[in-house]
Amino acid sequence: MGLFSKKEMDTAAAEAFWAWFAEKEEWILANLKTNGMDVVWAIDARIKPVFPYFKKELEFQLGFNEGKGEFFFFHFGNKHLMRDGQAWAELMPADLKARWTVILEK
Repeated sequence: MGLFSKKEMDTAAAEAFWAWFAEKEEWILANLKTNGMDVVWAIDARIKPVFPYFKKELEFQLGFNEGKGEFFFFHFGNKHLMRDGQAWAELMPADLKARWTVILEK
């Protein structure tokens, strides 16, 4: 990585995130309502490397109702996080896209 590419998503980490999410989806759904913080910490540990330049806390929320999931990702108006959040969302595998929607929020 050169000097000018620091504010960039780590694509390998993004792909690894979605592979992990797909693998752990049942666990995530089973624990979302009862052990929500466990899910948040697990996701947090894997989503941070996707946006290595963002030093503050990343914020996200998950909801799942009637077979449809929503993954809210907050970009705080940060143009790099907005762009990369979109790119990260587009890397979600098709089978997950059938059940989950990523919603970028300020």
